[in-house]
Amino acid sequence: NKRTVYVSYLDSVHFMKPRKMRTFIYHEILISYLDYARDKGYQQAFIWACPPLKGDDYIFYAKPEDQKTPKDVRLRQWYLDMLEDCQRRNIVGKVSNMYDQYFCDKSLDASIVPYFEGDYFPGEAENIIKELNDEGKKGPGGSKKKSSSKSKKSSDSTNGTSLVPEKSYKDGGRDPVMQKFCGAIEGMKESFIVAFLNCKSAKPENLIVPKEITEYREQNPSQIVVKMEDGKPTRRKRDANGNVIPSIEQKHVDRLGRPIRVLDDDTEEIDCEFFNTRQCFLDLCRGNHYQFDELRRAKHTSMMVLWHLQNREAPKFVQQCFACAREISSGVRHHCSVCPEFDLCHDCYRDPKANRGQCNHTLETIKVDAGERNSGLTEEQRKERQRNIQLHIALIEHASRCTSSKCTSTNCQKMKSYLKHGQVCKVKASGGCKICKRIWTLLRIHAQQCKSSSCPMPQCIAIRKRIRQLQVKQRAMDDRRRQEVNRHYRMGTSSS
Repeated sequence: NKRTVYVSYLDSVHFMKPRKMRTFIYHEILISYLDYARDKGYQQAFIWACPPLKGDDYIFYAKPEDQKTPKDVRLRQWYLDMLEDCQRRNIVGKVSNMYDQYFCDKSLDASIVPYFEGDYFPGEAENIIKELNDEGKKGPGGSKKKSSSKSKKSSDSTNGTSLVPEKSYKDGGRDPVMQKFCGAIEGMKESFIVAFLNCKSAKPENLIVPKEITEYREQNPSQIVVKMEDGKPTRRKRDANGNVIPSIEQKHVDRLGRPIRVLDDDTEEIDCEFFNTRQCFLDLCRGNHYQFDELRRAKHTSMMVLWHLQNREAPKFVQQCFACAREISSGVRHHCSVCPEFDLCHDCYRDPKANRGQCNHTLETIKVDAGERNSGLTEEQRKERQRNIQLHIALIEHASRCTSSKCTSTNCQKMKSYLKHGQVCKVKASGGCKICKRIWTLLRIHAQQCKSSSCPMPQCIAIRKRIRQLQVKQRAMDDRRRQEVNRHYRMGTSSS
């Protein structure tokens, strides 16, 4: 997987206006991404052109019911049109497919194919390997089939035809996984697109483009994306026809003239738990009813997504008052530990006439933490914060392993007391405890990087188990997607 990028899931809603600008804007986003990837030194981009199944949410939760899903032919052409525009701008060279690139060459084995999480190849390869193993186990017991095949070979030899058996993989024959894969994807090979990026280390044979693209580049040199002397690309804005707009030095300000800080992904790492995976983002949207089925809801969801991204310490799931149905985002909430999902805001708690339903239990008062706002931090403060996070992770790793009561580390005992607090605290991070929330954040960052099977860090194995459960959930959706694609193409092949 060295120097490769992969595009598997794209999602959109049809609220963007004017309608004629949608394709142009979506293409520009993808073209900019491929341009960014090749500037970073990536050599290949893999795209699986697979339309979503009906009822599936790829990224956006609850899309409009009247939104149409493109057929596979149309979606594939949509990607090819985008890549053709990339070729015109000299961002992409040769465009091929995985079948012609890997599976046609009989000398290649399965280890040469890039392995991407959620892609068609890994899941299908695992199924093929399982089938081959099952066939190998059934081999010794299949005496009747062997005898019939021998009699058939002898009859063929008497008729004057000789069948030469294929060499096994051990004897220098073809990889059986690649052989079965060849037959599986031959009918849908055009859906697995491979684009070679025009990076510094690109090979000349991978930058060959059709004659009409070369002629277009010669006639429109201003369209070509070039690099400056210092190695940085020239960022050019374009109009709806793709023509370059003269660059004007712009200051990033909002509508009131206040300066806006533009995030740089290369210099600042944004770690947000619910944006690390697609499944986590879907869970966030489902839990808070962040939907895209109507324009007003799509606007609200987009606003909340940006808010969560900028306020990463804020609680992700906000409780609603049972009586007035308002979100309890600050102050205190009064929670019932017996009735499921029962909370009251402070105003309704003090009101004797407030509707409490069937709940007559004693309510527990819990302080609501609105979260720390980090948007006002300067660049130096942000760097210092990132450094402190790494130091605290190192400290918590030390404290979880340290058994000495007289440790030389000045903060070891303090961190041990925090870890002990996390074990006995009844409020927990979900209830708004600041200590638990900070410890949980450090444990989560550690667990994402930890590979030890017997890690002494508290909750590390439990967090990793939760991450694996999300991966299993994601894999199940990927398997259903792949099986539906196989069924669709096999039905098409059998009908033809």
